[in-house]
Amino acid sequence: MTEVVTDKQKRLFAKMKKLINKGYRKFARRKDREYLQDLLEIGITEEKAWQEILTLSSANYQQDYRPFYLKQGDDALVFKKYINGYLIYIKLKIEEYNNKELTVCLSFHIDYKR
Repeated sequence: MTEVVTDKQKRLFAKMKKLINKGYRKFARRKDREYLQDLLEIGITEEKAWQEILTLSSANYQQDYRPFYLKQGDDALVFKKYINGYLIYIKLKIEEYNNKELTVCLSFHIDYKR
């Protein structure tokens, strides 16, 4: 089921894509997951993951009913997309590092919950 995307979320995602295209991007380091292992399981490289993120649209948007990552409000966006036959859960947020905004990929892994 496709979720309704607000204008604010559309603007936020457009900004995320611009940052990614400029190279202002990173994968979050998490205690509970190793993103490189997740990408290996899907069968893609880090660069391919960013390319897949750039192809996301509002049709891939999902409401995040149980936000894992809460910090100063939750402006994270969640998407789901099939890649290499797997349904992939993708969570993105803009954060500031060294006075620069970056698109941070908080999650990019197989969605086992569906």
